[in-house]
Amino acid sequence: MRNGKDMKKRFGTLAGSLLLGSLMAGCGAEPAPEQVAGQVRQSAEAPAPSAPVLENLEFIPSQTPSAFTPGLLRARLAQGEQATQIDLTGDDGKPLALRDDGLNGDEKAGDGLFSGFGVVDLDEHRKTQERIATFQKETTEPLTVATFDDRVLVRESPLSPLPADIFAPGRIIPLPITGIARAVNPSKSLIITHPSVVGDPTRTWDPCTGTGNPNGVWTFKHLMTEMANTTAPAPFFTERWLQQWLANQTVNGRTVPARGAMATQILNAWPRLSTGELDLNRSPFKLVAIVNRADLGRGNGGPYGTSGAGELRFVFSVMTSQTCLRPYNGFLVIFEYGVPKPQCAQVKSWAQSWMALSNPLLALGSSAYNTQLQSLTQQVVLRNAAPNKPNGSAINQVRTNEIMLSSPWWEMREFRLFSTAANPRNFTVSSPAPGHLVEHVTVRTPFDMFNNSATLTNFLTANNAAILAGTHDVPLDFGATLNFLGAFPQMPTPSFIWNAPNLSTVPNGFTARHKFSLNTCTGCHAGETATQFTHVGVTGGLSPFLATGMTNMNTPYNVTDPVSGQVRSFFEIRERAQHLDSAANQSCVIRRFDRPVFFPH
Repeated sequence: MRNGKDMKKRFGTLAGSLLLGSLMAGCGAEPAPEQVAGQVRQSAEAPAPSAPVLENLEFIPSQTPSAFTPGLLRARLAQGEQATQIDLTGDDGKPLALRDDGLNGDEKAGDGLFSGFGVVDLDEHRKTQERIATFQKETTEPLTVATFDDRVLVRESPLSPLPADIFAPGRIIPLPITGIARAVNPSKSLIITHPSVVGDPTRTWDPCTGTGNPNGVWTFKHLMTEMANTTAPAPFFTERWLQQWLANQTVNGRTVPARGAMATQILNAWPRLSTGELDLNRSPFKLVAIVNRADLGRGNGGPYGTSGAGELRFVFSVMTSQTCLRPYNGFLVIFEYGVPKPQCAQVKSWAQSWMALSNPLLALGSSAYNTQLQSLTQQVVLRNAAPNKPNGSAINQVRTNEIMLSSPWWEMREFRLFSTAANPRNFTVSSPAPGHLVEHVTVRTPFDMFNNSATLTNFLTANNAAILAGTHDVPLDFGATLNFLGAFPQMPTPSFIWNAPNLSTVPNGFTARHKFSLNTCTGCHAGETATQFTHVGVTGGLSPFLATGMTNMNTPYNVTDPVSGQVRSFFEIRERAQHLDSAANQSCVIRRFDRPVFFPH
């Protein structure tokens, strides 16, 4: 690499003719609304392609550093990565490309150093260094930043502030990923289960005590009413969804058996209006958690309809006259919304608002805290928050996890708003209605019949590289095997896993098996994470997979692989916290270090 003095000379001849001219003309435009709509529809059905992983990124400013500093960006790909171009978003919101072709600021074609002109907010980068220094002074423990790849902690790197004098024209300024996990209070900004929040009498309804506000902004009624929009009255919209358990459904060519206890346990016990409609003011659904999954937005948005801001989730538990007394006989419903903020500046503002909830001066569950949280949730759940999605709703999917309707096994189901633009094989064929919640295939989870089968061994072999990289998907059909992607996965025991015979014939077979199983709904909720069916329980309690990090983010949650015996360490909450801090406090350029994620849970 050239030194800073040489680079300063180069800018004397390049800045005027290339950099400033290209910036004034504009390097590109924001995607058109119809383009965004197409991307949303596509990502709702399959994982997005992954961008190449970067090893490092640096910037050489051509003028005095400021909030909008033009200059030369340079990057190297991580080992094993390949690309002809590295696409970035500048801090002016414009797309830019780094190339290794010897043109437009690139020093030498084919040397592995990709270059291109763009704008970086160096004022913010300086503030990041000040934050690092402040946190260093507050603790005697070394400050580090962790690199995660598909939930695996790859490495930890020391986190030290850059020297102040490096911020000058012509100097090479590193742009490393920075996320300070300890800046986040996970109970306030990631997984919120505090009784004063989920039991706020002005915003929630408690069916066990018959108290609260049935029209509150965090009630089941409010979410269903906004989701239905003008498609149907909310009581009808709700009942049509629940009635799908009363009859056999056909999803991807196979039968999903009815669970008739939906009538006796829920629908028949639900109070009705004089018109015969469900009385949503007396819904049996009690809020137990509000969850910020900003981490699902890494890498410009993950699969299944998420945006760069990830998902916002609400977890409800069915509370009837029986389950109020015996809540372990559970029925959980999870509303999973794609946060409708696709642009980097929007994502950043969203993350900053969640970080603000971690302010030590803001008491969890206080009136001020709940008001700030409400301002966030309403941006996502209100009708027409996502105009290009069905019903204008930002909902990605509604998932259920229950044992209430049929003992002795827990069963999971997934529902999405039906659109005629979607592949009908993903939905039940039993009279799907546009704009209604319709049973859908269960993401990344084959039909249970394929567990411990040669077909699964073949799948692990054929998709080995993608599974190991965490980028695989489970298709509707696999080769000559039709109707492979499943629905209604069941968990007979807490130790349930997905397994396959002859793993020794599969490249990295034990790891491939684990990664595949972990990314299924049932494997994630059972043996792969040593979890007893629920990560957020029917009364709001958290599984050890989550609770360990909520107590101390640096404490590993260790799980012994049930097949290989390998001990795997998870730092789930630390990873989520680090990402939130990074999204809130780093520039759009540096966010390019985010490794895309494709896990749906």
